[in-house]
Amino acid sequence: MARVLGVSLALILALAVVAACARNVKQDAKTGEDGKSDGAVELTMTNNEVIAKGIVTYPGGDRVDWRTFELPKDQVGTMTVKVVWTPPRPGLDLQVAVLNQWNHVVQETKPLPRRSKKRKKEITIENAKGKYFLQIYAPKRGDAGKYSITVTFATAAPVDSFDWLKEPIADPPKLAAVPPPPVDCTPTQFDKKNPACATVCPMPADPAWPACAGVCPTPPDPAIPSCLESMPCPNPPDRKFKKCTAADFPPCKAAMPPDEKKKNPNCDRYCPPDVIAELTNKVPEGDNTTVTINAGKADGVDKGWSGELLNDSDQPIRNSKFTVTVVTNQAAVAKVKVPTGSIPEGARVRLRAPCVNR
Repeated sequence: MARVLGVSLALILALAVVAACARNVKQDAKTGEDGKSDGAVELTMTNNEVIAKGIVTYPGGDRVDWRTFELPKDQVGTMTVKVVWTPPRPGLDLQVAVLNQWNHVVQETKPLPRRSKKRKKEITIENAKGKYFLQIYAPKRGDAGKYSITVTFATAAPVDSFDWLKEPIADPPKLAAVPPPPVDCTPTQFDKKNPACATVCPMPADPAWPACAGVCPTPPDPAIPSCLESMPCPNPPDRKFKKCTAADFPPCKAAMPPDEKKKNPNCDRYCPPDVIAELTNKVPEGDNTTVTINAGKADGVDKGWSGELLNDSDQPIRNSKFTVTVVTNQAAVAKVKVPTGSIPEGARVRLRAPCVNR
């Protein structure tokens, strides 16, 4: 176990020299139960102080030591962690991480610059309370040292309590009586400060007023949802207006841009007809073939369309079904699971849109 405090620095140096000859050092080859957080050695705080001593050596296979302690119950204050170590040779580093009871790192020491001769570090944690863990470890492969850690705790100064309930509070000054608002309210004689107007819609209607909910003002405003229910269909038609029917829109066409199709209710269930086209190029890819087809977006074809190769009698070639993956304005590209030699020159294809109502 790492808590063999009697081991001399000469032994640490010997372990470091022996392990330095190996390219790969197993960091936990000789560590004990305190090499993991669930095996942390419990320390007891006495007079607001905890001291822990030990040895960690990466080359010696005992890289990490874990310690745990608990601050005075129900107290909050400042915790200071100081570590001092003696390395087997100058320039070796040690690190200390402070973790809370949920094993989350609260703070840790900073690594030393290269070839530093410093042998002590210190961190301060404000508002400390409850249980903590210390993880002492050698950060790099050659690091090792005999350490001593001191944790001190200073309780925060008490805050003066002040009971406001015991303080006398003067009555507020008397004010002149305010006359009540008028009782009557009409759409033409309207005052939002009058409680009687809470159930009256002013003229012209104010969509922000609760009593005007569902009322379309005069003149109508298409930005108000209630107006879209009653306003006539505009020209050009807009499907947001409830009085616009499918008859007010042009027939849906395959070559229409996608944004126009979304605005046209005639395109909701429209499925474009199949497109018969020809192969303009075929490139072998093992047992497959990448084909180029002379039909694209200008013909209504888009990515995701399915297709199949046709023989001289316009009958489907077996196992030649494919899906279009690339589309330009005038062409489409797909991969067919058919050898290039099995595809006749000038072969035709049938392209079909992925309609849900087929």
